[in-house]
Parts: sequence; C-alpha cells; structure tokens
Amino acid sequence: MNGTNKARGIDLFRVFGVQIAIDFSWIVIFLLVLWSLSAGYFPQQHPGRGWGVYLSVGFVATMLFFASVLVHELSHAVVANRLGQEVRRITLFIFGGMAHLSGEPKTPGAEFKIAAVGPLTSLLLGVGFWTVSRVVGSWGVDELWTAVFGYLGIINVALAVFNMLPGFPLDGGRLLRAYFWHRTGDLRAASRRAADWGGGIAIGLMFLGALQIFAGALVGGLWLILIGMFLRGAARVSYYGVVMEQALGKTRVSDIMVRDPVVVGPEVSVGDAIEDYFLRYGYGGFPVATNGRVEGVLSLPLVQKCPREERGTRRVQDIMFDDVDKVSIEPEATVSDALRRMVEIDAGRLLVVDGARLHGLITRSGITRFVQLKTQLDEEDQERAAG
Repeated sequence: MNGTNKARGIDLFRVFGVQIAIDFSWIVIFLLVLWSLSAGYFPQQHPGRGWGVYLSVGFVATMLFFASVLVHELSHAVVANRLGQEVRRITLFIFGGMAHLSGEPKTPGAEFKIAAVGPLTSLLLGVGFWTVSRVVGSWGVDELWTAVFGYLGIINVALAVFNMLPGFPLDGGRLLRAYFWHRTGDLRAASRRAADWGGGIAIGLMFLGALQIFAGALVGGLWLILIGMFLRGAARVSYYGVVMEQALGKTRVSDIMVRDPVVVGPEVSVGDAIEDYFLRYGYGGFPVATNGRVEGVLSLPLVQKCPREERGTRRVQDIMFDDVDKVSIEPEATVSDALRRMVEIDAGRLLVVDGARLHGLITRSGITRFVQLKTQLDEEDQERAAG
C-alpha cells in the first residue's frame, strides 16, 4: 500500500535514503503472528517438536514475513523515487505497511507503475520462497525449516492477491484509479470512484467476517471486520487527501499565514504565559521571539508537562521547543509542503520564518478552513457552469 499520510512510529534505520519506521500497533501484530505460528500453525503441521524449536522457527518466519512486507513497500518507494515522486518514509503497522508519497502521482502512467510494482514484488517473493522450500527440501534439511519457506511462499502470494483487490487505497484500487484517471483526465473524479470501490470492498470484507463469526471462526471473522473498517476509513481519508491537495494547488504559505501573530517573550514565566496568553487568546501555541527574531515555540503540551509548583519560577525559554528549523517553513513554500511538514513532525502549527525573522504563523486548522472554503466555492462555480 502507498499513501500520502504519515503514521506515527519509531524510526529504525534507512534504506536507499528512505526512513524505515514501525508504528506502535506493529508490535501487537508481530507478537500475534509469532504466537499463531509458534503455538498454532507449525505445531499442527509438524507435531512432536519442543516448544523452543517452534518458537525459534516461528520467530524466523515472522521476521521474514515482515521483511517481505518491507520489500513490498520499498519497491513502491524505489519506483516512485525514480519517477520523481519522492518517498522519504515507510511505516510498518498493524495492517501491513505504507510508503508515504510526497504527493499524488503526476500522471496515470506514474500511478500505474508505482501501484503495480508492489503486488508484482510480493508475487516474485512468493515464487522465490516456494522455490527455496523445494530446494532446501531436496537437501534433506529438517522439514520444519522447509515449512518456513513454504509458508512464506504462500503468505507472499496471499499478500499480492489481497493488495490487488480493486479498493482504493490498496494497490489494486490505485490501479483502478489510474484507469479511471486515464479515461477521464480528472484525478479527483477518478479518486472518488476508486474510493467508492474501496468502500464497497470494505463492506464486503466486513460481511464475510460476520459470516465467519456465525460459522464459529471468531478470531478470523473479527480480523476481517477490522480490516474492512480500516480499509473503509483509509479510502475516505485518501480521497479527502486528493481533494485537499487539489484545493491547495500552488497556494503559498505567505498567502494564508497569520500575519503579526501573538508572540511570547522568552523571559515570561510559565504561569504568566498560561494566564496572559493561553487562557486569554485560546490558542494551542505561540512563537517565542525577541524583537522579531525567532527563538522557539511554546505549545500547550509543553506547558502541561511543567509541574504546577514550578510554573511561577520557570521561564518560557526553559521549556520551549528551540529547534526552530524543525518547526519553521519559508514564506514562499507551498501550503501542501507546510501540511506535509506538520504531519511529519506531528505539529499543529509552523512558524513562517525568513532567515531568523518571524513573518507569521500557519496552522493546520487554518489550512483546513481554507480548503473547506475553496472547495465550497469551486463546487458552486461548477454548479453554475453546469446550470
């Protein structure tokens, strides 16, 4: 799967310049897969071994399974980067993985290539693991280890088939969007149709899950329902992402930023900052500057971390976030870039800085209001043109 949003996670390492991270939910699914293989699948298929053996085999199989998911996502990233669609991050999470694109592909052809390479890679991995299982088996290696590669062959083919379901934002849904986009030339309309297909696929998965539960397969049924719920939400979010990116267009940060924002001085006590700024203005954060020169940013979470008994003596400069480069953006950058930066650092606002001088403030809520207004106006214009 590939998308333009970033899930929160723990950064691990970089491959081909791409940051690899795991979402906290990945730990849950890793343990579940490890348990199901070590305590269920391998003991049932090949009984008579010790618990330690099953645990070792299960651990290797689980690691190789997630390595396969990572290779699938890396294939998206490599192709996207070659086509000029930058991918800087891959996150593994409870439902698999996601390569975070810097934006929507520029052409239907690029969309097709980026989407198609993932399932193709999984299919090749499946064939490769199946071949290894046959070769290793012919060498007389313990059949339990042969079963590991056989399992990985099956699971990678299953991963390819699942990702080819024609539901956006799965790879199959993106291939479908590329087709609609090529036919109509309208990315937004194509995204809406592909997202509708995604919603339909999601409802189908949830229905199958309910049937499985009634048939007695509680765990498998619940899992299908959860996947369906996730896919349905992801389809909606991905479509709105397209709407937002199109609404923003080439709009610059300087066009919608808050000019002359309220600024907190670094010498102000935390207690005074609460009374005179947060409670007075109701904002979630403020730039910290002296004579227009930016020194940091003070947010409500930082204030909340400061113990009550210390708020009268500690100063803003003691608790502010002072990595200005990380929370700032230039006035001429696009609003789309600003929004992506906010998502990457999980922030609700960015300082608009030119050099070291504060020019303004741009917030996620401000961007949302701008998109809503522009979308409404565009729809009204389209209705008038159609009438």
